[in-house]
Amino acid sequence: MKEELEMVEKISNSKIIEKIYDDGLSSPVVEVSKIGTDFVKSARLILAPLQIAAAFQDRFEIFLKNLNEKVAEENQIQPPAELTSVCIERMKYIELDNPLWKMFEELLINAVNKNSLSKVHPSFGQIIGQLSPDEALLMYELSKGDFEVSDQMDLNHQANRFENHRVLTSTIPKDKLSNPDAFEIYYAHLESLSLIKWPVIHEEPVYAGERQTGIRRNSRILLTDFGKLFVAACIPESGFNFIS
Repeated sequence: MKEELEMVEKISNSKIIEKIYDDGLSSPVVEVSKIGTDFVKSARLILAPLQIAAAFQDRFEIFLKNLNEKVAEENQIQPPAELTSVCIERMKYIELDNPLWKMFEELLINAVNKNSLSKVHPSFGQIIGQLSPDEALLMYELSKGDFEVSDQMDLNHQANRFENHRVLTSTIPKDKLSNPDAFEIYYAHLESLSLIKWPVIHEEPVYAGERQTGIRRNSRILLTDFGKLFVAACIPESGFNFIS
């Protein structure tokens, strides 16, 4: 026990984890000894010189427990500092039941594991930080299968344009979103990050007699190749299941 306490004290005094004030607030950072000696090595790998707010301690302990359960000690390596700093800073302000927490956790676990580090790109932490929980859910759902959409538009001959767009069928899981009305924004954002795309697979004109009155299209929302790599590194295969 004496050796374990000396190890914790050594880490605490090494500026890897310190008693400091977080962002000028008056509440001090939790002492390392409260984390638990079983997680000391993992804490050294993950924390580096980062500041940890007191409210973050309990969540961080759970993360360390999950890390040690999933990655054997002999396979744990120092993750890239540019990735760790982004993830830990963001995780301070995210609750355990937020899908983004699971994404940061999965990314860090893969980064610490020498057998899965090749799946990790330094930009992934920044990308997760830009997502909403609904967008994270959409990425997970797309990892299970593409979204199929059938829509139709009317042809305005006078204005020479299509209008009155309406969706005929769709497998987009809007019922699982907390804000389904924001789907168009979610799609535009995920597309701008090069994570998903929405190509038209087939289209055909709609006629009334010999006169074209509109067009009907079949399209598909799917992950890009980059999106697939992102999902593989950042989203657990089990998805966002939380244990209460």
